[in-house]
Parts: sequence; structure tokens; C-alpha cells
Amino acid sequence: MKQLLGLTILLFSFLTANAQTAIGLKYGVQNTDLFDYSDASSVSASNYGLILNFGYSHVVSFQMEVNYSPKGSVYDFLGDETEEVYNYLEVPLLLKLSFGANSLKYYGIVGAFAAVPESIKTISGNQESKGGGLSGEDGFDDLDLGIQLGAGLTYDLGPGRILGEVRYSTGFEGLPDEFTDAKALLFSVGYLFTFGKKIKD
Repeated sequence: MKQLLGLTILLFSFLTANAQTAIGLKYGVQNTDLFDYSDASSVSASNYGLILNFGYSHVVSFQMEVNYSPKGSVYDFLGDETEEVYNYLEVPLLLKLSFGANSLKYYGIVGAFAAVPESIKTISGNQESKGGGLSGEDGFDDLDLGIQLGAGLTYDLGPGRILGEVRYSTGFEGLPDEFTDAKALLFSVGYLFTFGKKIKD
């Protein structure tokens, strides 16, 4: 956790140099699949977070986020339908390419993320249990690593711009062997306030 925080601060200091900065919030719903079981199905959960975008031209920007990101699956356990959801603190670092003119723009986004498993919620039949402190225990590494890619639209409104986005992510490191690659499909909306150095035409 301390390593993730230190890396986030270092990247923030580097990216803010000579950039137009935008800060905002987003909220979305993601469909996730976590377990490598033949009878497992996906879980839908809320995802929300903080966005920091650093623009260096009208096309190229870099984006950091700090997200609350639940991921899990539904499967059958001893005849009971069981929903198991792991709550992650997730920090993506993304390259964003924007196109279009005037107020409406579209963009593509791609990059990597690091995530820390913070807690777990399990619902089996009529029973619900919760736990925490998963990093380094029960087969979990301190960090789950993965990649993300997506596309979206922004529209200038007031002091900033609204956004709508669809994004796919998959993890590839940090999960116990019985898990899949922590796949997630996220649909989100948000708002960004723009300030700082103005980008020249």
C-alpha cells in the first residue's frame, strides 16, 4: 500500500510539469468475472473514482485515476448460489488520445493499472460475511497488475466537460491460482474541471 502511494505521488509530480490539468469525478457500473469455475457467472457492481488528466496538446494527454473497483463472480457452492466480491483500490496510468473539433470530442484510452485488494464480501444463500486486509494473504500478492483500454466522448459544459466512456480491463498478476484474469467491462460518466496552463493551438 505504501509503495502504491509513493509511486502515485512521484507520477503526479512528473506529469503536472508544463501540462494543462483537469480534475474530476466519475461513476459507473462494471460487469466483472473473477473465478475460473465452469459454473461461474459475472457480477455487476458500482465503480467510482477521482480523475487527474494532464494535457500536453489538443490530442495527447496522460491520465491518472484512483478508483474503488469491486470485482467478483457468482457460482454454485454446495447447492447455494454464492456471490463473492473483492473490493480493490485501483490506480490506472493511461495514455489518452483525443480527436474532434469544437465542444464535442471523442477519445481512445489505453494503459496499465495497479490495484490493492482491500476487502471481500461473500453472500451464500441467506448468509453474508465480510473480511479485510487481503494483501499478502490467502494467495494474494500486494498488487494486482493489469491493462485497460477504452473509448469515450467529452462535451464542453460550464467550467469543464462531461464525459461518457466504455472501458475493458484485465489483470494478469497478483491473484490466486483459482482466479481468472479479473476481467471487467465498465460503463461510466463523469465531469472534469479544467485549470492550469492553457494549451496553445
